[in-house]
Amino acid sequence: MYGKNGEVMSKKDVEAALARGVEILDAFLPLKFWLYFPVLYSACVWAIRRVFDYRERILAWQVWLDPEFVRTKPDEFVLHFFSGDEALGREYAAELARGDLRTLRAAFPALYPIFGLGDAFLTALFKAEIEAADYRGIVVEFASRTSKARDDIQPAAANPDFWKALELIGVEAASLGLHLLKDEDVQNMIIALVKKPASISPAIPPDA
Repeated sequence: MYGKNGEVMSKKDVEAALARGVEILDAFLPLKFWLYFPVLYSACVWAIRRVFDYRERILAWQVWLDPEFVRTKPDEFVLHFFSGDEALGREYAAELARGDLRTLRAAFPALYPIFGLGDAFLTALFKAEIEAADYRGIVVEFASRTSKARDDIQPAAANPDFWKALELIGVEAASLGLHLLKDEDVQNMIIALVKKPASISPAIPPDA
């Protein structure tokens, strides 16, 4: 694996950088263990993509929850989103067959940012449901979990140093060759590093 300036980097170097990221999150988000995985993972993804508007992206779920976001999308767009995704098309086959736009539009704000836009933060926040193909579970939990995330991250979000720290974490990991690792390996590496009570999984609120 090669990192910045062509020097050879190891998986251990990336892991050490991510471990420093967890330590930084300990300082900014004390005891908010369930948020460490989605915050750290999304910071790494966006660094690799060279986009650094972390604050806007992490707080973007407020856009997805806005009823206006759904109203501005034509019926054809919503139908194509569900029918064009193989897994969602299977899950919502009955609704698609009977043209149940009410149900599809209700599910759209939760599923579109994850499966349509590939939002890194929300993808990590709902990792358990995605792996279980529990798409309706995402819809049910979306409003409450994103609201809980917003409330828990709000104290740190008001601190400009928090966003700068996230950028530095992501940039360091990216410079060490994070992009050369499989996405699943990166996720598993971060999860393994997160210090958390054994009964609380990353990205699942403790009172869920």
